[in-house]
Amino acid sequence: MKRVITVSAITFCLLVPTPSLAAANNALYSFDDGNFFGGLGLANIKTQEFVYNGDHKNSQLNWESNGMTLFAVGVDAKIDNDSVKGSVEIGSGGNGHMVDYDWKSTGHDDWSDRSIHPLTELDHYVAGAIQLNRIIYGNATTSIAVGAGIHYADVKWTAYGGSGIYTKEKFRDTPKVWPDWERGISYRQQIPIGFLSLSGEHVLGDLTISGGLQTGLSFGINDTDDHWLKHLRFHDDINPAPTIGATVALDYAMTPAASLYLSASFERVFNSRGKTQVDDTEKGTRSAWEKDATGANFQSMSIFFGVKATF
Repeated sequence: MKRVITVSAITFCLLVPTPSLAAANNALYSFDDGNFFGGLGLANIKTQEFVYNGDHKNSQLNWESNGMTLFAVGVDAKIDNDSVKGSVEIGSGGNGHMVDYDWKSTGHDDWSDRSIHPLTELDHYVAGAIQLNRIIYGNATTSIAVGAGIHYADVKWTAYGGSGIYTKEKFRDTPKVWPDWERGISYRQQIPIGFLSLSGEHVLGDLTISGGLQTGLSFGINDTDDHWLKHLRFHDDINPAPTIGATVALDYAMTPAASLYLSASFERVFNSRGKTQVDDTEKGTRSAWEKDATGANFQSMSIFFGVKATF
């Protein structure tokens, strides 16, 4: 079913020449034939993963990286009132953190086990977007556009060391500490999104102000969770979920062919549940898929500074 949705969305984006403010942070429309752009920014990203048993939440893991360095390059080519835009972002570093909660005590509503992992590293973050654009209103200084496109993100963390407290005989009675070098849990999300957008810009001399809103649907989140000490690997197939995004940007023309821009963006993939499958990597066994046993979401905020060159 997800493959049908994905193919339909791609076909729609290719057949309908509409403009969009990309999920990438540089949503700047050019009145010229096109431009190349590149930038450097900072981003905060976070996600939550959940494990369920029916309506009961067994586990919740909160992953985040703050102050991640983000590099972006892209191209925006104009054809009459239409344009095609593509971009790629790569993230690294940042201050990573993960907290793992479990609810295993039937006599308490609050969490029974918790581990905290300040030494959480971002293994990779890669995102790309492509969209087709169309201006629905424009004059010498102002334009309004609608659009459609596809955005894809791939992010992975690994948590090392940390400390925790667990419920054994009594509620939260057992502390635990792991050495910093010990790899505990890795988590990877792969998120394809189809989106529609409404954007606009206004030119004030050499300064261009632009912004837009977007809404869409994730084609499900595919995630992989490795619990290295337990030799378990969880494969999760999350159901499609709504997404929202917003971008604002300032573009200042230094010369007729080059400008500087500053942009900020927000994106959220809302929580959805899905099915899970478990591998025992030590025994080489695999479980059957269990429906409605997992969940996940994603959120990012970023600010960018870059250069745009017109061709």
